[in-house]
Amino acid sequence: MDQHTKQRWRFLEVDWLTYAQTAVFRPTLLKAVSEGIVPDTLSFCSFPRPSVILNFFNDPDKDIDLKFCRQRDIPVYRVISSGGPIFGDTGYIFAFIHATRGSHGIPSTVEGMFTKTLSGIAHGLSERFDIEVRFRPLNDLEARDTDGVWRKIGPSSCFYDNQAIQMGSGIQIHRPDLDLMASIITPPPEKFRDKQAKSIQERVTCLDNIVGRKVEIREVKQVYVTQMEKTFGVELSQGDLCQQELDYFKKFEDEYTSEDFLMDRSEKRLDPLPDGIQRRQLVYKISGGPLIRIICFIKGRIIWRIIITGSIHASPLRPSSPVHEIENALMETPIDRKAILDKLIRVMEGPNHEMPGVVPEELAEKIELCCQRGDSLGIIEKEGD
Repeated sequence: MDQHTKQRWRFLEVDWLTYAQTAVFRPTLLKAVSEGIVPDTLSFCSFPRPSVILNFFNDPDKDIDLKFCRQRDIPVYRVISSGGPIFGDTGYIFAFIHATRGSHGIPSTVEGMFTKTLSGIAHGLSERFDIEVRFRPLNDLEARDTDGVWRKIGPSSCFYDNQAIQMGSGIQIHRPDLDLMASIITPPPEKFRDKQAKSIQERVTCLDNIVGRKVEIREVKQVYVTQMEKTFGVELSQGDLCQQELDYFKKFEDEYTSEDFLMDRSEKRLDPLPDGIQRRQLVYKISGGPLIRIICFIKGRIIWRIIITGSIHASPLRPSSPVHEIENALMETPIDRKAILDKLIRVMEGPNHEMPGVVPEELAEKIELCCQRGDSLGIIEKEGD
């Protein structure tokens, strides 16, 4: 595309929010872009203090140690985005793309957006710092460490709303407090089933370690700017939040930092359970895909309620997600694989519904297995991929 005909995106530098507070920033940008108030936007964010986000389908009682965070005054907010919980400190950056669906260069699917965006970033980091960085499906950036092991240097998330998309990519530039991170984020062993590393401390590294020197945040910012312009064939222009966005931010602040919103995926919202209800739980990891936790509440041979949580990627998220619709559809469903599968297919094949890496047949099998063999005491049953 000729330089003079390139689409222009706005570029924002944001250093006044904690990572947790992007829970409010994200829907603000998504709404403004969806309504055409502002152009498609790349935001580059750095953070003044440590905090934690829970993605949309994370369980605040199981995926993190919420009590630990509150005792240490570490902010925790839930975000309208997909993936697993993320710890963000002063050595961490996160960049967002908010773009209208169908914009020039924007793929039609979440998986396509992951591939295009993260492959471009991996190429830029490799070239700029003379290191090996790769995109690992579904949504990781990995660098080859000095011992030859590929380790994660950044998470990402993506979902497609009705009018716009949100793509996010993070990089751990400076060494984080890995013991603190491991105390906060508490994944089950299944999370690492398809990885070389078997713990957070083994799995995560930082750009400083890979490069062999202290990397400046401005260097990484330049990689993102250059690679997003190249990857999407656009030109970035420095900008600021408009007044309407500032108004949206204030409006969303109460909603997206509330206790009710944070605890939406907790099974405690069903307390107290009626008499005669049995609880079953099963956790499994899809190779190259998300970790999924299934909690079934059973009454006789019927699924009374079901809660599905984990590092799931799904679109859309609001006003209703495929996961929430699956949970509603399976209420009062017989514990029968065909009956379960029929309802899963109807939801998952709905208009614009995406759950990358998740197939109805496997999910139906796991739900039936959870009902039949999951541990009623809530002990995780380890199932293969």
